[in-house]
Amino acid sequence: MAADAAIGSKITQALQAGSGVDINELSTSLAEAESLPAINAVTKKIESSKVALSGMGVLKAGVVKLKTSFEALEDKDTLLTKSVSTSNENRVTAIVGAQSTASAGTTKLKVNSLARPQQNTITDDGAAFTSLASSLAGSNFTINLKVPHGTSGSGTTVNVTNLTPQGVIDAVNSVTTTTGVKARAANILASGTNFYILLEGKTGAVNSFAFSSSLSGSSELEGGAKNDATLAAQDLLVEVNDQLFRRDNNSPSDLIDGVQLNLKVASSNTTNIVVSESTESLKTALDSVIASYNDFLTLADYLTGEADEEDELAGSLSKEKSNVNLVKTALRGTIGQASATASNGFSTLRDIGISTKLGGKLSLNLTEYAAAVKTNFTDIRMMLTGDTNDQSAVSGLDHGLALDIGIVMDAVAGDAGSIKQKETSTTAATVRYEAELVKLNERLEGIKTRYMKQFAAMETLVQRSKNTGEYLTSQFEAMQNSNN
Repeated sequence: MAADAAIGSKITQALQAGSGVDINELSTSLAEAESLPAINAVTKKIESSKVALSGMGVLKAGVVKLKTSFEALEDKDTLLTKSVSTSNENRVTAIVGAQSTASAGTTKLKVNSLARPQQNTITDDGAAFTSLASSLAGSNFTINLKVPHGTSGSGTTVNVTNLTPQGVIDAVNSVTTTTGVKARAANILASGTNFYILLEGKTGAVNSFAFSSSLSGSSELEGGAKNDATLAAQDLLVEVNDQLFRRDNNSPSDLIDGVQLNLKVASSNTTNIVVSESTESLKTALDSVIASYNDFLTLADYLTGEADEEDELAGSLSKEKSNVNLVKTALRGTIGQASATASNGFSTLRDIGISTKLGGKLSLNLTEYAAAVKTNFTDIRMMLTGDTNDQSAVSGLDHGLALDIGIVMDAVAGDAGSIKQKETSTTAATVRYEAELVKLNERLEGIKTRYMKQFAAMETLVQRSKNTGEYLTSQFEAMQNSNN
């Protein structure tokens, strides 16, 4: 409607009709003068709310980062780092497989024999094969694998339909999951292209096997019987602190608690396996806590500080400074918070050397920390973790200090926390402002339309007056001409 009126106004001006005033521009100017102050005020509120929401998101991320750094102090087994070394890595290598079960100490190992698999070479009635595609029989035949060799039962039988060496290999490999035996073509001679079928089982005497086929006579596949094994299966025999153990593999994980071994060579010499403990992970976790806490204070000052036209987050929470200060106060309280599992005088972070510097930031007194860890590590661990792993926040038992501090931070930054509540109320206010802005813009258009109607009516009166004047002028001129 307003657009049609604007077009009409421009046509009227072009025809030099009416008053000659651009009533569309005039209507717009008057409507905006009446409405824009309110529109601009609401628009600024929307922009301010959205920037504040971004600032709250950044503030919450800072608290979550700090909470995450405290989580590294919640479990007793993470405060000691276990490492393992061997006196001769050419004979034995080792890794810590489970930090929670490995214990500091030295274990003596002597490997008497390594576990190995049985290997059989299968021939064509005593002769090497010349081609993977050469024919072995005129009709389907079967092969049978019995694991372990000599046990009762019929073993695993497979029907061979591809009557070639490749067919035998494929048939053996089709039941590897069941038997543990693999087959491949192998040229074990120094030269030439002829080959045998090499069968290989899993390591350990328990995995010995017997191979047979239903072929006979000149087509017989030889070499499958246990006593024809090219290499017999055997177990790992290893002395651990002079106690003999037998295993079916060379990578046992149950000979030394929490340690995965890889035994390489049988030797009459002893190899020492040394598990060591280090408190470096505790120091690393505390450094992370201090850095995260100090970063949060810097972030809070940035969000509540001076605004910057080139950085919308700077000062984005300047109007929320009191709320940000409440968050800072809650976090500051955790530094002096007492542990429910205090031990031997160790109850707060201050007791292990963490202190507050001028300006509120944290630092670690390395001398005080080193002395505390050297003589009271178990007390520190009790204070921080309650000497537990994976303790739940809703557990009825006393929590370690790290978990209790995490609960405080959840009350600040969690789904029911104070920051989330402020985000929710700010989001709701933004929605209200946006709805108000829509109404104000609709009102602006309504005012503009009203002015257009009023000015259009005025233009009609002006045009009628002009037409009457022009008529009277023409009549007077006609009368004057007739008198002449």
